Amino acid sequence: MVWDGFFQWLASLTLWDFILIFWLFILIDLTRSLGKPLFLIIHDLYCSRKCRKTTLIFKPKVSIIIPAHNEEKSIVKSIESAINADYPNKEIIVVDDGSKDKTAFLASLYESNGAIKLVRRDYSSGSKAGALNYGILFASGDVLVTVDADTLVEPDGISKLVNELVDPDVSAVSGNVRILCGDSGKRNLLVRLQEYEYFLAFELGRRFSSIIGTMMIISGAFGAFRTQEMKALGQYDKDTITEDFDLTLKLRKLRKKLIYNNKAISWTFAPDTLRSWRTQRIRWTKGEAETLWKHRNVFKIKGFDFTSVVSTYDMLFSDVILLVLRFAWLGSLFFIFSTNIIYVLIFSFIMYLIIESVGTGLAAFLSRDKGNLKYLIYVPIMVVVYRPYYAVVRLIAYFNWLSKKKTNW
Repeated sequence: MVWDGFFQWLASLTLWDFILIFWLFILIDLTRSLGKPLFLIIHDLYCSRKCRKTTLIFKPKVSIIIPAHNEEKSIVKSIESAINADYPNKEIIVVDDGSKDKTAFLASLYESNGAIKLVRRDYSSGSKAGALNYGILFASGDVLVTVDADTLVEPDGISKLVNELVDPDVSAVSGNVRILCGDSGKRNLLVRLQEYEYFLAFELGRRFSSIIGTMMIISGAFGAFRTQEMKALGQYDKDTITEDFDLTLKLRKLRKKLIYNNKAISWTFAPDTLRSWRTQRIRWTKGEAETLWKHRNVFKIKGFDFTSVVSTYDMLFSDVILLVLRFAWLGSLFFIFSTNIIYVLIFSFIMYLIIESVGTGLAAFLSRDKGNLKYLIYVPIMVVVYRPYYAVVRLIAYFNWLSKKKTNW
């Protein structure tokens, strides 16, 4: 058996072997954490002199689709932010997917004065993808903009998204999603840690992947697509729970150009209890596994571009393989060299504190907002508590996927 051989190999490792593996992990994380901001700094210096943006003269009609299922706490704010968007040629379609609360009633108040179009389903489709597809049936715009029911868009956010489509080669644009507050209006420590997490993920990760052409997710919370291309793709598939990731991979298979605009800003509500956060992250991770497995044929597709192959392998390696290897390494170290593990853990945390702090400082510099330096105070708890616990949650999610445990939206 493969696993028997793997565990026999682990048992044969010496302490020096474990130290070598540890430094390999450090090298990988150092490259990923600091390489991105350094690249972006160089890119920004170059673009400040060379890059020029064009603006749409013709404003194509935009259909803003807001799928909602039991979102009475946030639906009003989401609708009003879409209404107040400065983009002139737009329609707003709210899809009530069998809500049991006051979502439909609150949305209907805006339908009565013609501000939105409300479409209702008596029974939930069981997925956000189903709700989005239903909304697309009523869309008449040349561009589709999807906005989550717990997300608020900045007044110029939609204009900035759509403006990227002036390039005929661009098929989809991801917006910048930031944390507004917790689901219940709180801004507790958990919410602030997610705010910091989103800041790094979008300011570094999404910007970097957009520039080098390896972006894997057009955010479902705030993203824009060409309507004809979306319909040609068959819209959203309902066989995964991360429909935005699935759709992005479908676009990548067709070698479409996908970009990110960090100036197209939206604000979302974050889980403010550990239980709701854990549920959300298990859903995301399980959906990632579902989608990667569904699209496992990407490596066999003739003509599949190099950047797509690299980005898919990178996600598989960093999110799945490295996670399993870290747990295997740590578990083996504990059982084989238990007397030394405390020193290894202390040294690990010190190294990652340094890497995280430098990366956060560079990200704040890139954002040109000194206020983002505030995230440095969260580095210790992010490194010592948040990320290790998230790793455990992700491992649980992968087991849920393997056991075929069902998850709805």
